[in-house]
Amino acid sequence: MMQKIDTKTKKQVLQFNPTTTAKNLDILREENIGVFFSNLVKVEDRNLILLFLELSNESLLEAIDRLSMHRVNSAMMQTPSDLMTDFLQRLEILDEKYAKKLQKLMNEKEKNEYLELNQYDETQAGAYMEKEFLSAYTKDTIKDVKEKVKIFRKEEEGSYIIKLFVIDENEKFIATLHFSDLILFENETTLKEIIEKLKPHQPLSIFPTTDVVEVIRLFDEFDLSVLAVVDENGVLIGRILYDDIYELIQRINTDQVYKLAGVDDEAEEVSFFSAQRMRLVWLFVNLATIIMASVVIDNFKETIASYIALAALMPLVAALGGNAGMQAMTVTIRKIALGEVQFNQAFTVLRKEFLIVVINGLVIASTIALITFLWFDDKMLALVIAIAMVINLIVAGSVGVLIPLVLKKIGIDPAIASSVLLTTTTDIFGFFIFLFLAKMVLM
Repeated sequence: MMQKIDTKTKKQVLQFNPTTTAKNLDILREENIGVFFSNLVKVEDRNLILLFLELSNESLLEAIDRLSMHRVNSAMMQTPSDLMTDFLQRLEILDEKYAKKLQKLMNEKEKNEYLELNQYDETQAGAYMEKEFLSAYTKDTIKDVKEKVKIFRKEEEGSYIIKLFVIDENEKFIATLHFSDLILFENETTLKEIIEKLKPHQPLSIFPTTDVVEVIRLFDEFDLSVLAVVDENGVLIGRILYDDIYELIQRINTDQVYKLAGVDDEAEEVSFFSAQRMRLVWLFVNLATIIMASVVIDNFKETIASYIALAALMPLVAALGGNAGMQAMTVTIRKIALGEVQFNQAFTVLRKEFLIVVINGLVIASTIALITFLWFDDKMLALVIAIAMVINLIVAGSVGVLIPLVLKKIGIDPAIASSVLLTTTTDIFGFFIFLFLAKMVLM
């Protein structure tokens, strides 16, 4: 088993897939620290930071403890600025002293890039910006561009050249050109002449302070591979690549899944005890909501005691209401995260959801009514559960839409609190409407 993993890791180091290599090294660290380190040192400097970003916290700390700080700094110099910043930010959390020592080894250019990118939080475009990009002036010729490509390839080995950014003499962003268009012109043709002939569309750009939701929307709507970042004067200062946005979308999806389950993904990564404490907090919150639902049931204990069939049917009403609400809530949170829906669009979203739950409610209610009648041979009981089901699904669907929108409006992350509020609402209301109708009709 050990040799098989070792061989596979060597192969991945040669081809280099940072995610797969990191997973294999994490396994090796737990089984044989010597083999872990022998494979780690074979990773090229230009790939080392990419690997570090994928390693578990324990493996990363072991790696920086065994590798020289000068080698880590050398690897940082060969890494795009946005990834270098991500790495240093992670180090500051895991080992602040090491991170500060490492920053002292950085040259002035790297240090300035890090300080610039580090000022933006994860909700801003600047946090995902690369400082490495290829640009040329309008006065430059095709020959000049070719030379700049050679220099860029040599100095920025870890960065991709996707498109050419054209700037004026004041460094202001003018246009974006495809290299496939440039090869159609002679070496002495200037970029200004090319722009005048091709008449490209007005280029898209964003500020480093632009909300990342807007960045995701632009990439999705215009099918972008790269997006320019400019300052308040229109000066080109960086770029954002699609792969960074793709990873961000994946993180958003993962974060939403964790939060909907009452789990903090950051706590899960830090340590066993932080994960245990965070989960315990949410379990107590859920316990409180269950007690509230139990209080509602207790108020109808005489009705339940007189009509035992109610006890068998109660979970159906609450569970299906919860599922309908969760469907509406998940879709709404997803749309909020991607910037596809705002609070002022609540009525439109609510109307669509209302139609869906009414149709689904009638179908489900009819099915449950038939099952109830065949099971208990009681027409009135079948009618009660059918009415309760339709009402509860309508309420659950509406609440599933409104809760995330209202939470977003008042500045609370919808993914954190929505599921608890939804569960509380659907359980309490579901039990109440079913038992109340049963008491009024059957008793």
